[in-house]
Amino acid sequence: MTRKEKDWVIRVQMVQLQSEKPRLDDYYYQKYYQKLEKQQADEELLGQRSRVQSLKLETPYIQKADAHGSVLRIEGSLGQVAVSTCFSPRRAIDAVPHGPLEQEAGAAGGQRLWVLSRIEKMFLQLLEIEEGQKPCYSGQQSSRVEKLFQALKTQEESDLEEAADSFLQVLSVRKGKTLVARLLPLLPHNQAVSLLLAITHHLPFLIRRDVVDQALHMLFKPLGECISHLTFHELLQGLQGLMLLSPGSSELPVTVVLQNQFGISLLYALLSHGEQLVSLNSSLKETNTDHMAWTDVVVLIAWEIARIPTASLAEPLAFPSNLLTLFCHHVDKQLVQQLEARME
Repeated sequence: MTRKEKDWVIRVQMVQLQSEKPRLDDYYYQKYYQKLEKQQADEELLGQRSRVQSLKLETPYIQKADAHGSVLRIEGSLGQVAVSTCFSPRRAIDAVPHGPLEQEAGAAGGQRLWVLSRIEKMFLQLLEIEEGQKPCYSGQQSSRVEKLFQALKTQEESDLEEAADSFLQVLSVRKGKTLVARLLPLLPHNQAVSLLLAITHHLPFLIRRDVVDQALHMLFKPLGECISHLTFHELLQGLQGLMLLSPGSSELPVTVVLQNQFGISLLYALLSHGEQLVSLNSSLKETNTDHMAWTDVVVLIAWEIARIPTASLAEPLAFPSNLLTLFCHHVDKQLVQQLEARME
């Protein structure tokens, strides 16, 4: 390399060290050099060394370019022309949230993170409960189960779309469904029934939330076990929740339920258990409020099954053998034939 080329390389490297605030940007070197100069001055005073100018790294001072404006002013014009330079580039992406949509999206994301955090904490509690099923840990089981149930406890919700109820929020996440499916067999009967009723009353909402995950089916087995222990009154409570129109909706919840595999499976399980209760207990056949409500529900469901196109009717996970017998007791023969053709 020639001397000119070496000087150019050195100058380029030195420019990188240039600073208007050396004590801040190069603190350790400045302190080191001050200490070295003080040591040399003390040695000179004591006569231990002659005065010698020590080498010090001198960095060149480069004057900064003047600030450039982002607009161009033309004399005599009525406005200004926006320009972009290397000193004032034009903003290419507007990444600043400044509208209600961005704020709502941020709030929804924060709420989802909060729900996921709650599920993780409850899952840790569930693992402790499952570990406690071993004989050596049988002491605090009931209190742990009660504590976890209280974390899932449902509340009445006026607007389902807001999903403010904590239990519905948990069931809107796949891991939340797994949590509930594993917890249900551990709950006492009354607590398991309260969760079952909450699911049946909000079933269309949960079905819409399950379009992506398709994970509601994992609840069918533990809920089926719970259904098999329902009283007739509890059974009616679950079925009547599917007969009420939701605010702002023009179709019955049972219509949505019949077009979903988990929904129709749960509905058939409820009807089948009701038929078993009625056939085993003659007092339930007597004309009273519960019997009239049961008849109305069965007839309405039969007409709804007959009305829905066969292609739209979901295939259940399990088909109870006594379902057609149930319809024979409450609807005419022609409708029973239609139902039999659709359920084949």
